[in-house]
Amino acid sequence: MVVPLLTGCASTPVKVSSVGPDVTEHAGQDSNGYLKVFSATEKSPPIASDDPTYFNLHSGYDINDGSGKSVKFVPNHDSNLDTDPDKVSLPAGNYNILARSTWCGQVIVPIVILGGKTTIVHLDNNWWPPSNTPTNLVVSLPNGEPVGWSSSVSKSPE
Repeated sequence: MVVPLLTGCASTPVKVSSVGPDVTEHAGQDSNGYLKVFSATEKSPPIASDDPTYFNLHSGYDINDGSGKSVKFVPNHDSNLDTDPDKVSLPAGNYNILARSTWCGQVIVPIVILGGKTTIVHLDNNWWPPSNTPTNLVVSLPNGEPVGWSSSVSKSPE
């Protein structure tokens, strides 16, 4: 008998609560804010036929505005050697990203961008908030994987 494994994630994109910047981050002087998305990774092609080295590249994602209009596609790496996600500059506001999570597949994450701050979204199962963090400050996927800091503790743009 085969028993399906229930992970709490679905085959259609899962929408989670809104993610904002870390409240302990001090705002810079820039009127724009920033976004970094640690999306699911994929192995790069080998660098050369005689060097079978691979790099785990973050997968690309879409940024949409509040009305669903496409703002931009972010490849999320510059080359086959780039393992860091891209840091994207955006005007302060509310957006939605459509990205791939390591364990839940496609997810929709509403985000808040504040001037001079960086909103970070973790979808690669490599981030855990400090153990004493109240659960209402963290946004998680249905399977319990933490995604980022709740925007409810951030001041939303007007």
